[in-house]
Amino acid sequence: MIFDMLKQNNCNELHIRYDIDSGCTFVVALNTIYHNKGNGGTRMKNYSSVGEGIEDALKLANAMTKKCVVIGEEDNGGYSGAKGVIIGDPAIQKTPKMLRNYGRFVQSLNGRFQTGCDMNISPSDLEYMAERTQYVDGLPSTGLGDGGAATAYGIIVAMKILCEQRYGTDRLKDRLIAVQGVGSVGSALIRRLSDEGAEIIVTDVDSDRLKSVADRYNVEVVSSEKIYSVKCDIFSPNACGDILTAENIEKLNCDIVIGAANNPLAEGLRSVSQMQKRGIVFAPDYVVNIGAQVLAICEVEGKSFDYANNKIKGIIQRRLQQISLQNETMYEAAEKIVHQEMLRN
Repeated sequence: MIFDMLKQNNCNELHIRYDIDSGCTFVVALNTIYHNKGNGGTRMKNYSSVGEGIEDALKLANAMTKKCVVIGEEDNGGYSGAKGVIIGDPAIQKTPKMLRNYGRFVQSLNGRFQTGCDMNISPSDLEYMAERTQYVDGLPSTGLGDGGAATAYGIIVAMKILCEQRYGTDRLKDRLIAVQGVGSVGSALIRRLSDEGAEIIVTDVDSDRLKSVADRYNVEVVSSEKIYSVKCDIFSPNACGDILTAENIEKLNCDIVIGAANNPLAEGLRSVSQMQKRGIVFAPDYVVNIGAQVLAICEVEGKSFDYANNKIKGIIQRRLQQISLQNETMYEAAEKIVHQEMLRN
């Protein structure tokens, strides 16, 4: 079963370590076929089982590989995809000692895994990891900044391109946008949308975080269930994956789906086809949410923040134009590009 999951997700390495001190399980999934080193953030989550955590790591590593392919040989720094997962409860098991132990685990891979922030891992957490490994990016003291903000910037770039295609103008002012998830990416996206003059509806399972964002930006708040059915121009998923189920797609009342969540499609092309039949355009996640990946690679290469932002904008513009010109969905066109470019290596 493990080997089947590896193959399905374009991964050829899976590293697992049980941390006796914390009771957490550390997982790193790697694709070292496309290139011999992988780049991807680390998340911490209280999965229902170790198997669920491993499956998530593999799926996310596959998404990271696709992003590296989309970024392209000239700009991906020779990286392929990877993902780190810490299986444990961040509320009680995330300690400085555990994070240092995880850093030691990353170091044991001898540079084949470069990591940074993801769900429930903050820049300050990275400082503890960095005490034991040199293969961490996004540090508060020396890094280029928040990967979530870089991803949000890329989503804004992509939204403007798709609005131009759909409505004949790239203006986001007065566009109604439903944002699911107000974590590091979602909150940065809301800030940018607010600056653009968009009307915003938000939701999140974390009520405290949701209230903080709602108070700061004066946005409308709806329940996690209602976010799918609100009438809007754009639905933007920025939380967990697999949320675009057949049931939820039937609820959608929007023109465009574009967001930063990795692997939002519950059934791949079938989910895209279901949206297409309803006149909804889906922007492939791994084409538009490359911001943090580009920022991390630029940081490792010693590039500037402005250089990274210019790269994010240029790559997304080029790739969206490329896949929009095909006589098929953008998802199908993007999948073909990834497959063809991976075969060349």
